[in-house]
Amino acid sequence: MSKNVIARIEDLSHEDWLKLRQKGIGGSDAAAVCGLNRWRGPLDIYLDKTAETIAEKDTEAMYWGRVMEPVLREEFRKRTGLKVETVPYMFYYKEYPFMLANIDGIVHEADGAVSLLEIKTANGFAAKDWESGLPQEYYIQLQHYLAVCDLPKAYIAVLIGGNEFRYEEVHRDTETIQTIIAMEANFWNNHVLPQTPPLADATSDKALSALYPKSNGTSIILPSEADQLIANIEDCKNLEDQLKTAKAEAENRLKAIMKDAECGKTPAGYSVRWKSSSTSRLDTTKLKAEHPDLVAQYTKATAYRRFTITAPKEDK
Repeated sequence: MSKNVIARIEDLSHEDWLKLRQKGIGGSDAAAVCGLNRWRGPLDIYLDKTAETIAEKDTEAMYWGRVMEPVLREEFRKRTGLKVETVPYMFYYKEYPFMLANIDGIVHEADGAVSLLEIKTANGFAAKDWESGLPQEYYIQLQHYLAVCDLPKAYIAVLIGGNEFRYEEVHRDTETIQTIIAMEANFWNNHVLPQTPPLADATSDKALSALYPKSNGTSIILPSEADQLIANIEDCKNLEDQLKTAKAEAENRLKAIMKDAECGKTPAGYSVRWKSSSTSRLDTTKLKAEHPDLVAQYTKATAYRRFTITAPKEDK
């Protein structure tokens, strides 16, 4: 196992640990840097690494993840019979020192080999993410760790919904690791170090709002690239409209087949439900008209930037 230690975690405050993470790319950053994270992208990680202040807040999920870590580590030990040790260090890759690893444990195999252990908690809503196996974000994270720690195998243990424990093995994938290293090196050397933001992608909404929170009232001439991007947006909108229409038609034809029935089942096994229900909604129009002071008292202003595109006017 790698002996390239950058720090002993137990000696650091949480803030110092966050600052240390800014000095490189950690396992939880890897999938985003590679463009394979569903919630964060390269621009988000760029902002994290180049920020002058640490803005990360401790969430309930993060807190309970730390609380449950020793419990799940012990559960893994019980179920596998393997010896597990905690690792109070952050490691770095000697050849690529911007690659960091802060792992949850090492596993001593029966044959004397050493593997690493990663521990996760997932709420009930995330259960579907695990139905087809290990989510890709975590696969990339483990390959990143295997590269940094120079190990052949990892285990990932997860508690899903508070009552479903499972674990699986992930073996070193040399081809994937080479790709990860190349993409992380490009990100670090060509974006973070020279402080050149990477291109925005589909996950960049929050990052762009953080970078450019307010408009300054000026007007600029956009490059020709903007016309192509707008054309792409218009094509997507047209496709969305077509798909929305096709979906509505299919749903209505199903409803016409069901008639008064509440449930139905297809020959292929699909279940269809068209059930009577009711809901109560606040009449905001009436409330504003009859109690404007009350509405004002409980109205919270939110600042944001509205994004619109207007087609050019046709010459007459």
